[in-house]
Amino acid sequence: MRRPFRVLARVMALGMLAGATACVVDDPGHPRGFPEAASVEETTTSASPTAPATPALTDARARSALLRQDDLGDAWSGTKGAATWRDGLLKGRTDRPECQALLDAVYAEDVLGEPRGGTAVTGFDDYEYGAQLRYQVGAYDKADVDARLRRLGQLVASCEEFTITGVQGREYGAEVTPVDLPGDLGDARQGLRLIVSGDLEGEETALTLDLATVRVGDTAALLTHGGLYGIDDTATTEAAQAGIKRLQSLLKEQAAKKDKKKGEKEPKSEKDTGQREKKNTKTRSPSDENSAENPAEEGASDEQSTDADEQGSSDEARGRSAARTEALAASATPPPASA
Repeated sequence: MRRPFRVLARVMALGMLAGATACVVDDPGHPRGFPEAASVEETTTSASPTAPATPALTDARARSALLRQDDLGDAWSGTKGAATWRDGLLKGRTDRPECQALLDAVYAEDVLGEPRGGTAVTGFDDYEYGAQLRYQVGAYDKADVDARLRRLGQLVASCEEFTITGVQGREYGAEVTPVDLPGDLGDARQGLRLIVSGDLEGEETALTLDLATVRVGDTAALLTHGGLYGIDDTATTEAAQAGIKRLQSLLKEQAAKKDKKKGEKEPKSEKDTGQREKKNTKTRSPSDENSAENPAEEGASDEQSTDADEQGSSDEARGRSAARTEALAASATPPPASA
């Protein structure tokens, strides 16, 4: 089923947003990210033993874990650049201080914190909805990421509605709702939908932006998916699932290679042990030599005892033979004549 094709309206609105952005003179400027999570990050960074000795991902491996166009469908292609609505609708101040951190994080896409290894990012444009999708993946400290996800969930719950004042003084209404991600998606996850609506150059406009963050071990991925004319509701979840599946496959492959290398070292150790045992067998100790000589001495004693027994038996036989001869001789001699 084809989705609504609204390119003309999208081009007009993007042109107005570009003009509005070009007229900006003064940027109020304010910190980006999560102030609360930043303190957690500092604590985690000082405790260096908690950080992995070897990063889970290098830059090259992170790139191989990125989403691809085939994961999204024919309506998507490589991005031509950052959407102009990012500065036009997401850059500003809020009427509720507790919601400022949420807006800053969404605008700067600073949700995962400081990477502890390789990172990579890619973007795609949807020419049917006029939407844009951005996906980044990398190695992070899992305790820090979990703290940020908890904080993000708290902000989603408390900042259901607030007002954004743009750099030109225009006000826009903002609504935040949670996005339920599959429970088996990674080890930890958090999703939200931000809708920013208001009058833009005389035309009522609404930006819909989904954000999904997923942690897998010591790695994490952040996905944003937004557009001025609605977005495909299933695209956020499907893209997150495809990206995490690719990341998990990469991590599984790395673990298998590590186990294989470990297994190749073990037979070598066994071989060395066998050679040492064989060498020790060839080298006989003095006690072994004495033990080897004792059986020979015992054998010689046995032979001497046997010879003595045989000699005794022979002498006894000769004695009996002599006695019989004397007896025969005596019987054969005639008695002496009587006088």
